[in-house]
Amino acid sequence: MRWRVRHHVITRVLPLFSNMAALRCVVAAILLAFFELSYGKVCENPEVTPRVYTTTDGLVLANIAFIAEFHLRCKENVLNIPLYADVRGKIVPVVKSTESNDYQVSWTEELNKAQSGDYLIRVYDEEGYGALRKAQRSGEGAQGVTPLFTINVHHPGTYRGPWVQSEFVAVLVAALLWYFAYSAKAKLQS
Repeated sequence: MRWRVRHHVITRVLPLFSNMAALRCVVAAILLAFFELSYGKVCENPEVTPRVYTTTDGLVLANIAFIAEFHLRCKENVLNIPLYADVRGKIVPVVKSTESNDYQVSWTEELNKAQSGDYLIRVYDEEGYGALRKAQRSGEGAQGVTPLFTINVHHPGTYRGPWVQSEFVAVLVAALLWYFAYSAKAKLQS
């Protein structure tokens, strides 16, 4: 029984590939299809609509969150472009929404290290990201590589509470009231 199955496979399948020219055409078509699918998409003249957010409350948080969401429109309606972001020399992931052409870049910094001011996000496509990694490996900075576009995130600073704690103010007011009451009592008794 086993020999019959092998014989059947040999007699039915091998004649299909006996013509080497046909086999080469099939292999070439598969390779071209793979190349087309794996070739990176290029976004020319991107239009970006960003929305940015940072946390500013430092009383209950240990890290400050930075979030930049943006909608990307390309000249030729290219969709699903893989993007990469560089924030102050650190590569952070860019996440794409499954429903639309919206993307999000987010990262956190420790409360003591987060500075107020502007954070520039450089966003790269696959080609730009490759050039950025090459520049970093050779010791060059990111300034030599042109990003696809940039987004500015303004962090106004972190609120770390009032300069004077409310408990201190309450103790100070109580001490002043006691002083005025004691002085008034001393004047009345004299």
